[in-house]
Amino acid sequence: AAAAAAAATVEGGKVKQDFTHFTSQYHTDGYLIFRALCKLSSKALPGEDGNNNKTAASAMMSFVSINQTVDPLSLNSKILSLELLQMVLEYSGPAFCTGEKFIYAVQNYLCVSLLKNCMSSNTKVAYFSQKIFLMLVYKFKGHLKAEIEVFMSNIFLRVLESPNSSFEQKALVLEALRALCSDPGLLTQIFLNYDCDMDANNLYKDIVSNLTKLSAKSTAAPNVNLSKKEVEQDFELSLAGIEVLVSILKAFLKALQLPGGEDEEEGDSAAARLRQSLQIDVGMAAKPSNQTNSSNNNNKKMTLSSMHGESEISEKDFKSPKSSSAAAANAEANKIVGAFETKRAQQQNFETGIVKFTLSMKNGLKYFIANGFVELDAKAVALFFLENQDKLEKTQIGEALGREPDACFVKEKGVDAEKGGPGFFFSILNHYADHFDFAGIMFDDAIRLFQSGFRLPGEAQKIDRIMEKFAERFTRQNLDVFPSADTAFILAFSVIMLNTDLHNPNIPQEKKMTMDSFVRNNRGIADGNDLPKEFLTGVFLRIKANPFSLKEDDEAREKMKANLESSIFFEAPSFFGASAEDRKKDKFRKEREEMMSATEHLFKKKQKKGSAARSSIANAHAQLTGSIDPSDVVKPMFDVTWGPLIATLSQVLECSSDERSIAVCLNGFVYAVRIAAHSHMSVARDTFVNSLAKFTFLGSIKEMRHKNIESIRTLLSIAVMDGEYLDESWGPVLQCISQLARLRLFASGLESDETFFNDDLPQKSRRDLNDHDLADGAGLFRQATRAETERETEEGNSRAVVAAFNEILIDKVFSSTVNLSARSIAHFIEQLVEVSAMEIAGNSKRGVSGVGSSSRKLGDKKNKQKDKNAGDDGPRIFSLQKLVEVADFNMAVRPRIAWAQVWEILANHFATVGCNSNSMVSIFAIDSLKQLSFKFLEKPERSEFSFQRIFLKPFLEIMENSKTREDIRELVLRCVDNMIRTMSQNLRSGWKIFFSILTASASDPSERINTLGLAILQRLLDEHLHQLCRLHEDDEVVDPEKADDEDRELTPLAKRNRNANVEDFGGLCRASLAFVQTDYTSPLPIGLSMRALCHTACYADLIAEKQVLPPVSGCQSTDPDQPGYTYAGLEDQEALDMVLWRTLLDGLANGIKSTLLSNAGGVGCLVQRGSVLALRAILLRHGPSFSTAQWKVILTETLVPAIQAAAESDGSQVISITSESP
Repeated sequence: AAAAAAAATVEGGKVKQDFTHFTSQYHTDGYLIFRALCKLSSKALPGEDGNNNKTAASAMMSFVSINQTVDPLSLNSKILSLELLQMVLEYSGPAFCTGEKFIYAVQNYLCVSLLKNCMSSNTKVAYFSQKIFLMLVYKFKGHLKAEIEVFMSNIFLRVLESPNSSFEQKALVLEALRALCSDPGLLTQIFLNYDCDMDANNLYKDIVSNLTKLSAKSTAAPNVNLSKKEVEQDFELSLAGIEVLVSILKAFLKALQLPGGEDEEEGDSAAARLRQSLQIDVGMAAKPSNQTNSSNNNNKKMTLSSMHGESEISEKDFKSPKSSSAAAANAEANKIVGAFETKRAQQQNFETGIVKFTLSMKNGLKYFIANGFVELDAKAVALFFLENQDKLEKTQIGEALGREPDACFVKEKGVDAEKGGPGFFFSILNHYADHFDFAGIMFDDAIRLFQSGFRLPGEAQKIDRIMEKFAERFTRQNLDVFPSADTAFILAFSVIMLNTDLHNPNIPQEKKMTMDSFVRNNRGIADGNDLPKEFLTGVFLRIKANPFSLKEDDEAREKMKANLESSIFFEAPSFFGASAEDRKKDKFRKEREEMMSATEHLFKKKQKKGSAARSSIANAHAQLTGSIDPSDVVKPMFDVTWGPLIATLSQVLECSSDERSIAVCLNGFVYAVRIAAHSHMSVARDTFVNSLAKFTFLGSIKEMRHKNIESIRTLLSIAVMDGEYLDESWGPVLQCISQLARLRLFASGLESDETFFNDDLPQKSRRDLNDHDLADGAGLFRQATRAETERETEEGNSRAVVAAFNEILIDKVFSSTVNLSARSIAHFIEQLVEVSAMEIAGNSKRGVSGVGSSSRKLGDKKNKQKDKNAGDDGPRIFSLQKLVEVADFNMAVRPRIAWAQVWEILANHFATVGCNSNSMVSIFAIDSLKQLSFKFLEKPERSEFSFQRIFLKPFLEIMENSKTREDIRELVLRCVDNMIRTMSQNLRSGWKIFFSILTASASDPSERINTLGLAILQRLLDEHLHQLCRLHEDDEVVDPEKADDEDRELTPLAKRNRNANVEDFGGLCRASLAFVQTDYTSPLPIGLSMRALCHTACYADLIAEKQVLPPVSGCQSTDPDQPGYTYAGLEDQEALDMVLWRTLLDGLANGIKSTLLSNAGGVGCLVQRGSVLALRAILLRHGPSFSTAQWKVILTETLVPAIQAAAESDGSQVISITSESP
């Protein structure tokens, strides 16, 4: 224990934490052994980086064999120590995972070992190091938050990004990332602990970004200087990157408990090939351990596979228990996700500010101040420039620092210089310079450090001001270097000029400044004395060897240099004595040193910031986030993922022809659509579906390949599996299905819809049009026309489609709609209606992939009539047929209320199509509507509903539309006649629609329509009147013994039925009276009017004989078009009795007032005479049934006004007056 205390207290001259007290000797020994293993594994391998004499041929060998020059004993010792460390972590218990001393050892010894070994050129060393790192992520993520962030950001992701890292190193990093990304629990923790933390990097976002960059490399043109094996390796890495991205989606599905999240066998995946190429034994996988692996989840099981680094986590880890703690975890998840949204909004605002700052320093600074990124304070702005120098445009920072001493930021007078007044920018310069510590730094290095955060302005005066402040700061901190600040200023300006002169490519070599010139130019600047020549010479040599340069400029030069070296000329090893592989290793060795140095610096910085309290807070936060259900944060995580993901998947799918890549990308599309749909992210869902639809090549004249066929198959599977959540995304899916059906019809050789429904061509022309057009201009050397080329392409596509898809697969999409919810079936119908409308309008190809009719025009009228299958727009009815099928599938299985909402969408479409100018399309629509109506009417309607009225309404809309063709209106009437003949026993609320249609036929300009309408009405009276005049329903009377009693007690349902029957009877009366012509606007044959007048006597008898009973309520005397219209001034029962009579009497009164002067049969005013006689007969026959009050209102409101209006309108002379007795 004393030894442990001494080792832990003083080590390397630095004071460590006091670990003098251990629980037992076992703990002490465990600590010492663990520390010894960490130190042993940290030792450098002799000769590991000394293999620069290998030939290019040896570089192509196995990576393990390359390092055979490394001391085997040292290598085996390192690997053994790492294996032992792995076992320690795997089987460690709570004392190790939660003990402060052991956590300290992990932070200060094991992390240092991993830093030195994770990027080792030896595959096994790097492999075990990364495996240990994954175990740390599982077990110590609460204590190692800063270290994990540094490892991931500064090592793993930089290895992936570096063009100089080896295939093996990138493959190992990809395997580690795949292990992390396959676990929904770990993936969620990374997002919650870093991307939702305002002070941390967006680690999850960075992982996705780097994976997408790596994946997209597979679409780039291969480097001609690479060997075949290297090209294959790069491709496997890119494909493995896509697989890791897809594994993220699978983790989301697993968290949401959706299909696709289950683990699958890898088969011929890129990951399996990478492991094979790494030559690491999969049998070394760590076995599942029942040991406790974390302090906050003692019953969670975890195993780390050797290659995958995957974990088998119990369901508890990603599914919250149904208890009160679940609600608390859910609330905490919302709080953390809210912090993420805030952070993302701030980052977006900051990026906007960067753009504004780049364009205008002042406007950008105003934006940053307005959005709270910095206060309007000179010191705060200076610190803001320093902290964000790598993000902000350095030219603009230099402009701000070099502004005039009296320049202000705020125009108001009296504002202090520190707060934006005159001298504000000069104050920023002072605070900026005061931040640097130049003590003990060489003069030119101090200038280099000072200028690292900005670009010097172009004006000499601004440079003077900046360098003057630098000289002042440097002299104050280094009093023994220069006699005064003026000396430092003059030399600083001279050094700037020297740097420009030596490294400006536009200055010829012979005119560049020499060392003697530089020394001579700086004579006497030290208060009249010379500076030591050695001092000036050292400055000159260092500037010449290492120019002042910004990091961005260095990176650009390195990139340009790398491009030059990758040219064929520079690839010859004989010119330089080293192969490209050696130079690549050399570069990565430098990068690795830089990464390790930067990582060590970050470790120290994080540890300096950290404290025991901070560590405990971080651990508590990790425990809190660990209790959050991953499904609660899938939506914000997918929101971060889907943008770069779809760009990568689309790019790979478009450019690649590799079947494995295509399969992985299409799986990615399926998973992404499923996640977006279930998370109600409509923009993401629509984007993925539209992109996938574009890759089908349906709707465009392009040759289909394997990937296009597979895209179609994937789209159909999405429709069947995830149709419940597609909503508006059904549109592109149904458009593709429409085009798929068109190609299948094309391949069958049958006549296409476009040709069959072409009204402008005779039948023979439809058959012979294509052959005639293709024969035009035929010749031996004639070039194929565009139409012929397109036709040939379509033929090839149609054969491919027929071979790949059968009709059952397409039909399954529509038959599966019975499983959709009411909301989803409504969306499906809406989109199918839109596709059908596009087909009928001739624009069925538009919207699938942006190909419209304008791009397919062939010029003249003749070309427009060429083969419709080859691309000309024409009416098609495929989707209209499918609408009928879908309606047929769903009509019987859905409640009538739900179906009524769906039918409203369908009815509007059928009504529109029924009025189409193309008669064949209209006939098909009406015939389809008739078939559906027959099926709908097979099921009797309950008395309290009016679904029949809703269902049959399209017939009325077609009949009343002024654009409907005459033959279509006649077809509607015949459909009505057919339904009345066969389905009258089931008709209830549908009678009103039929009467309205018959009423409309009376005002039709066609005599044939008038005659047919009245004939239907007459047949209805002759054969179906008994079905209209129902005295009571079975459930109408409460007491059956009082069925014939007018005072019988009625149920509420019976009252509603009585009122409905009265309304139907009124519609029947109005239909007959509509044929009584009253003016010249719609001329009717006089015979039809006289026949219609005969119906009135029948109606009067029905009322008098109480075959039709009056309503029980709801009478009114203001609106004749509304139900219950009666005479005013009567008692309630009398008014109700007159509801039936008034419709009939008013109709005859209108006939009396008719202005039509007919002379048929030598008798004038036949309509008026007939109306008077019919009204007279009714009043004489049924007058005794009217009360005195009823007679009074009949005379005053109907009879007398009608006779008076008729007399006043008749201007002829009175010949005689005849009186007839009743």
